[in-house]
Amino acid sequence: MLFGRVEGTLTSEIIGSATRYRLTVILETGQLLRVIRDEIVSPVDTLGSDITMEWYADQLTQETIGNELATQGWEAIGGGEVPPAEPGSVARSARYAVRKVGAGS
Repeated sequence: MLFGRVEGTLTSEIIGSATRYRLTVILETGQLLRVIRDEIVSPVDTLGSDITMEWYADQLTQETIGNELATQGWEAIGGGEVPPAEPGSVARSARYAVRKVGAGS
C-alpha cells in the first residue's frame, strides 16, 4: 500500500487581453512529487459571485482525485480544511490524503 497527499493551486495569469486561471494539482508521496494536472481552466467568475478561488481550486482538485488519480488506483481517505484566503497569496485546495492499494504500489 502506498500513501500520499494531493493539493491543488489556482493562479491567475494574463493571456492576451484575457485573464485565465491555471490549475496545478500535485501528488506527493515519500518517493515522488508528481504534477497530476497542469492546465488552464475556465474563469471562476463565470460560476457565480459567491464562489471563491479557494473553493474552485478545491473542487477541481477533488475532480482530479476522482478522475485522473482514480484511474491509476488512488483513492481519497481523508482531507483537511481549505486554507483561508490571504491577500496576494495563491489559492489552495485542502490537502487530501490518498492511498493506492494493490499491484504497482
